Formats: sequence, structure tokens, C-alpha cells
Amino acid sequence: MVVPALARRPQLVALGSLVIGLVLVVAKLVVGLLTGSLGILSDAVHSALDVVASGFVLLAVRTAAKPADRQHPFGHGRAENLAAFAEGMILLFTALGIAYAAVTRLLSRSVGVEAETYAIALLLAGIGVEAGRAYVLRTVGRRADSAALEADAANRGADMLASLAVVAGLLGVRLGYAWTDAVAALLVSAIIGRAAIRLVRNAGDILIDRSEEDVEDRLTRTLRGVKGVRDVKMVRVRHSGAQMLGDVRLSTRRTLSVEGAEALREDVREAVARDLPNLSLTLEVESDVRAADLVERVHAADARYGRVRDLHNVTVERERDGSLHLSMHAKLPGHISLREATEISAGLEVALRGEFPEASRIDIHLEPLEPALVRGQDVTANRADLADRVREVVEGHREVVSLRDLELSARDGAIYAHVVAEMAPGTSLESAHAVETQLEDMLRAAVPDLENVVARVTA
Repeated sequence: MVVPALARRPQLVALGSLVIGLVLVVAKLVVGLLTGSLGILSDAVHSALDVVASGFVLLAVRTAAKPADRQHPFGHGRAENLAAFAEGMILLFTALGIAYAAVTRLLSRSVGVEAETYAIALLLAGIGVEAGRAYVLRTVGRRADSAALEADAANRGADMLASLAVVAGLLGVRLGYAWTDAVAALLVSAIIGRAAIRLVRNAGDILIDRSEEDVEDRLTRTLRGVKGVRDVKMVRVRHSGAQMLGDVRLSTRRTLSVEGAEALREDVREAVARDLPNLSLTLEVESDVRAADLVERVHAADARYGRVRDLHNVTVERERDGSLHLSMHAKLPGHISLREATEISAGLEVALRGEFPEASRIDIHLEPLEPALVRGQDVTANRADLADRVREVVEGHREVVSLRDLELSARDGAIYAHVVAEMAPGTSLESAHAVETQLEDMLRAAVPDLENVVARVTA
């Protein structure tokens, strides 16, 4: 089909509209001068200014298609909105000029209009041409999301109404009512003025960044649906031609890692791209401060301090007098001296007291960090006696459904057991962790040949 093919070439459509407009201007101007009809002449002036406006549209569509550059980091989309605004202003001044001429003729009663058949035929033919232009411009404008082309289509609709008014005026002149030509010109000015005000208002709203409330509400709902987003602090959306530009600030938990924050940004961008594909997003992620989440605040203070490699087993206890007792385990490199480890621990305590001025006591248990790499060998098959004993102990626990996996690893002459036990799916995480601890204690006591045990439960 013709229209779908043209939809891929907005510039070609704008150029074709400009050429057709030029032909109509010349025809209306010649006929208007021959007949002396103010209605036709006003319509010709209207069409002439439409040609100028169509030139703006062609220039705007070509400019808006340019990619963003250093001087225009947000692209050139606003060129279309500026063209629509300029077209509206031109039409508004045209309407005022036509209205002035029509009122002057009515008051002076100077009439010399010849309502020739060819003049009426020209206007009717022009209406048909404008109908076709309007259809193509509106269709292509919507498919290409071009404000300039849609504005030009709206102008074509005004042209058809104006031409109908002029035809009615000429028919009135034929019936002996000479004043109907000037009244038709007034109607033309009113039609043009209405279309002009609508264009100026819509384009002006975009140029002054009027808030897109519906889009902002939709964007907010999309953001809140992304896992990891705690709150949406700010959403702003504005139009730039066919593109929308959005500024968003959202919050997430304070302890999220750099990798986690980057993953969250990617999830947000993917969700927005699915729901609002024409939106270019500028995203800012900040930490969410929740005073009630005490353990998270401990980890956040540790992250700011930045010298402890692994902080775990954090407990915050509320004393009777309202003060807090903080306890935790902190892992540091095993090769450092006790003095250096104590200094690092003292620095962490200072950071925690800054976060928790109500803390009466802070206990930090220091542990050596495990080596990055250890060498071992799977000896489960070779030590079947130990494996059978481990299996017997694990499956003897009343809350364990079965032993899912077992590996005995030999490291530097010592044997380490790695156990995976299955529990009921409805078991709480707290109970599961307690069983893990129990299994480790039971195996150390029942199988003294084991250097250490790591027990894990799963559903």
C-alpha cells in the first residue's frame, strides 16, 4: 500500500505536501483576482502561508531526524515542536488579517464579486486534494510520531472547512446576497484562528516542558514493579519531537553492591523499554535510609568504613534502658598483626558509634579470612567407613528427610566433610540454619577423624 510505504519516509511526505500547496496557492490566487472574491483571496492567502508553514515542517522533519551531537545532547526532536508553534503563530496572524479585511468590506459595502462556476469548481477540487493530503499527513505523522506532520494534517482540515465556507459564500452571491462572500471570509478567519490557537497551545506546552502526568504515572508504576526498587523519589517526563525524555530518581537498600546497583539499573531500563519504548531515561539510584532496619544500618556503616572484608552474624540487642548492644563477627586477612587488626576493629567501632549514638556496647569478634585458594582431593570413595558414619549421623536427625549429597575432602592430611541434607519445604530459614549448626556439632562429636564440617540444608 502507498501510505505504509510513505510512513517510512516522513521527509518525502512533507516535500510532497509542500509542492501540492504551491499549486493550490497559484490556482486560488488567480481565480480570486479574476472573480474579486474576498473569500477566495483569503483562502489563497491562507494557503500561501500554509506553504511557508509546510516549508517549516519539511525543515523540522529533516532536522529532527539528525542524531544527537555534542551541541545537542538530547537530539533535535524539539525542531518539530518549534515548527508546529511557528505554524500556529503564522496562522493566527493570518486569521486576524482576513477578519480585518472582511469586516472592512462589510462596513464599506463595496461589493464586486463574480461567483463564476469555475471558481466554485476549483474550490471543490481543492477540498478533495486537501482531504487526501490530510489523510496521508495524519497517517504518516502518527506512525512516525511526528508532531510537525500531525500539525500540518490539522491545518489541512482547517483548509477544507475554510474552502467550504468560501463555496457557501459564492453560492450566496449567486442567489443575490453579495455580503455572504465577506461573511465567508470571516468564517475562514475563525476556522484558521481556532486551528492556530490549538497548534500554539499544544506545541507551546511541549516547548515549556509541561508535565506529562499520564506518562509519569505510568512510568512510576513501572518503576515500582521492578524488584529491588524501594521507592520512587522523583519522575519527570518531557517531549522532544517524537521522543520522550525522562529523569528518574529512585532508592534501593543501602548495602547494595556496585554490581547489584548496576544490575538494578539494567532491570529498570529493560522494564521501561518494554512499557515506554519511546522514552529515553536518565536514571539516578540512591540509598534508602530506613532507621528501623538496624542490621542493615550496621552493614551500611561497615561499607562506608571499607576496611573489613566480611561482616556477619550481626546482632542488635535493645537493652532495658533503651540503649543498643551491637555484636558481630568481622573477618580480616590472617597475615596481619593483632595490633593492626585491633586498629581496624577500633575504626569500625567509631563508624558504628557515628551511626548508632545510642549504642552502649559494641562487640566485634575478629576472625581470619579464609585463603583465596586451597588444594584438596575428594576421598569419599576411599574413606567409605567415614562416609557411612556421616550418613548415619545426618539421617538420624529427626528433622532431616534424607542426605542429599556428601563429599569428604583431604587437605594437608586432614579430612573435611561437606554435607547437603534435605528438609521439609515449609521449614523456616531460621529453623533450617539451626539444623545446620546442630549437624555440624553432631558430626564433630560423633566422627572425631573430621577436621571440620560444613553442613547445608535444602528443600
